Amino acid sequence: MKIIITGATGFIGRNLAERLHEDGMKVVATGRSLTTGSELQKKGMTFIQADIKDLDQLNTAFSPADCVVHCAGKSGDWGKFNEFYETNVIGTNNVIKACKKNHIEKIIFISSPSIYFTGKDRYNILESDPIPERQFYYGKTKLMAEKSLLDRAEKGPAAIILRPRAVYGRYDNTIVPRILQLSKKKNIPLINNGNAMVDITYVGNLTGAVKNCLFAPDKAWNEVYNISNNDPVSVREWFGLILKIFNRPFYPKNIPEPVAIAMAGMMEVFSRLPFGNKKPSMTRFSVGYMARSMTMCIEKAAQGLNYSPRISNRQGFEKYKLWLETTRGHKSSYS
Repeated sequence: MKIIITGATGFIGRNLAERLHEDGMKVVATGRSLTTGSELQKKGMTFIQADIKDLDQLNTAFSPADCVVHCAGKSGDWGKFNEFYETNVIGTNNVIKACKKNHIEKIIFISSPSIYFTGKDRYNILESDPIPERQFYYGKTKLMAEKSLLDRAEKGPAAIILRPRAVYGRYDNTIVPRILQLSKKKNIPLINNGNAMVDITYVGNLTGAVKNCLFAPDKAWNEVYNISNNDPVSVREWFGLILKIFNRPFYPKNIPEPVAIAMAGMMEVFSRLPFGNKKPSMTRFSVGYMARSMTMCIEKAAQGLNYSPRISNRQGFEKYKLWLETTRGHKSSYS
């Protein structure tokens, strides 16, 4: 089986490329980083540098294959709309066009459950639940990309859309590193005392879900699926578990949500000034995302994709720590 992966030099794409290659598939990795691409080549994969915003580059990188796994995209809670739109929407449309030109009939798209965010607590969210009309730029453009894929399902490649929540694991430079960085402070701020319940996803579980997609029956295609570890935890438990595994102190400090929102609003205003930071350390979206519960039902993925998370929350963090210590030599930094 030949698989093309966009964003293979990023966190999720790299994990996926390595897993499918180890499982004996022919992997064509595309992405922007020549450094990471070279590391993938050393492991036996084909790497072709390509930016999804450039259709010519994609047409050159793509060739007939069994499926494209589209991992490339712009994420985050801050930035201009056009930056998100050009990558997440135009980039996805370019992937569709390149697939059609190269007679590739299937696309697996890594989307985001950010589109579910309403600023209120939500539990056991189904893929069929109403999507809020108001969206932050990231969620809005991911939803637009999903629509492009599903609208073309009848006349273009078939699509499976995955919405994994809070992915962590090897090569992650965002979630766990940020929590470890916070632990260097005297107190770790937790909005609403960290009581919000959230789903998280070990990257190995996500790559397992993608692999299941590759062998899914026809009726499973042109559908959307939630993906998680299926073990919701409070933000307080989440942070505490990570710091316990990394042998770091945990001194939480409660920050009421209204106070955090006011602080984030001021940071956003300051960041827009000519002399301000380009990106605020906290935004109103990030406050809401950490202050409000959001858990998802994965029954549809269990039924349609035979998905069952094999790695627990704790096991995932333990695997991440082991990877840091053995592969990156970061033991002294986090012990």
